[in-house]
Amino acid sequence: MKGENYLYFNAHTAEPAADDKAMMIPASTVLGVAVGVIAGTVDVDAIYLTCEGFVGDGNSRASVALAVTEGKIVEAMDELTAAINSNPGDGFTVIADVANGVFCSDHITGCTVDSAV
Repeated sequence: MKGENYLYFNAHTAEPAADDKAMMIPASTVLGVAVGVIAGTVDVDAIYLTCEGFVGDGNSRASVALAVTEGKIVEAMDELTAAINSNPGDGFTVIADVANGVFCSDHITGCTVDSAV
């Protein structure tokens, strides 16, 4: 765990207290980032980040949908990539924290967490 960049997501407007409201994942588990379409859902103002799930079986997946300001997908993806590849001194990077209004990009405006296993 030491030396790994962890990515923090909080999709709730208050302290997370329920499933699929917040998660922190190792940056090394990110499998990909897609724009606009995932699982048959079309949303041209969103970025979808998929990561390995929490069971360790190689088949499970978790995901986060990041809401993006219209017309700012490229800028948001660039800043998201920089955050994923960063080396923070405290070990984790806030990607989206809705409760505190903190985002890794000025163009990311919200998120939805799916910590499915």
